[in-house]
Amino acid sequence: MAKIKKKNISDISNIPDIPNIPNIPLPPSKGEWPRTPSKGEWPRPSKGECPCTPSKGELPRTLDTFTAGEDEDFSSVYLNPLTDFGFKKIFLNKELLMAFLNDIVGTEINDITYLPTEGIGNYKYERTAIFDLLCQTNQGEFIIEMQLGKQTYFKDRSLFYTSHVIRKQAPRKKYWNYELKPVYIVAILDFIIFDEKQVENEVIERVQLCRKNTGTLFSDKLNMVFIELPKFDKQPSELQNNTETWLYLLKNTFFLTTCPPEIKGRIFKLFLKTAELKHLTPAEMETYSTSLKRNLYLRDIAHCAKMEGRMDERKQFALKLLKKGASYEEVIDLTELSKEQVIELLNQLPKS
Repeated sequence: MAKIKKKNISDISNIPDIPNIPNIPLPPSKGEWPRTPSKGEWPRPSKGECPCTPSKGELPRTLDTFTAGEDEDFSSVYLNPLTDFGFKKIFLNKELLMAFLNDIVGTEINDITYLPTEGIGNYKYERTAIFDLLCQTNQGEFIIEMQLGKQTYFKDRSLFYTSHVIRKQAPRKKYWNYELKPVYIVAILDFIIFDEKQVENEVIERVQLCRKNTGTLFSDKLNMVFIELPKFDKQPSELQNNTETWLYLLKNTFFLTTCPPEIKGRIFKLFLKTAELKHLTPAEMETYSTSLKRNLYLRDIAHCAKMEGRMDERKQFALKLLKKGASYEEVIDLTELSKEQVIELLNQLPKS
């Protein structure tokens, strides 16, 4: 079992905008829990129970239940695929990415070429697009994005990214008949952007260009696939197909101590093997630790965003940020408190 060790840090300036590792309880040792869980920790799993399966009345064990806390060592078996490092560690494996796209999008990809992830404009004043992953396949070009912190204009961002890739297909100084290759964006989201009642249980939303009068497809060259992970809450025994298994692993791998017996198939075994922390080098472990802390920071921000109208909780969160050295401008931006309110909280802190 790989271990991420964290030192006490007095100078937080070396880690800008990153909180401390949260109080995550230790997973079980072989065959038993090493200690009785404290109040608020996960209960001891019964024999045969999946460690990430919630007991009756318990909240699902997802990262949503964690917020940044005091410094603490913690152990884990698998990396978190929803961190920048974990996402790329897994999906820079061609076999895994091809299988994922084929199951999620419904394509028949048999080869992948990774492309530079920075899309530079033709002119110096044009905005650069930076993708998480960009690849060329026999089925078209694919942008694969992971977005944790909720972004108001993520739909517009998706249009900008796909338009950028489409425009790049035009050859320079050469005759071109405007025939396009299909472009896809597959966005893995840890928030909900489609909240209408009729799609509240639809985890995957597919968007294409359609004719308004007939409802028929106008073009298959622009394709968007949005995966809203908060809508997915199935446990291993409830998984019915490969698509649901991918969703489960994306959301729960970080909490597993072993592969659930219900998850079968060589590709998913490869996914978990690739995610094992014991295979990381010390340098990779350092990068992953930083990536994990950024992940938790984004979740703290997302939690704060849900506090609209709950002034006391927003002030508590603001105090937490101030204690970690955030400027009052950053706190105002993240909590939407007024400048006067933040300065008042700042004055409550002990003078150093």
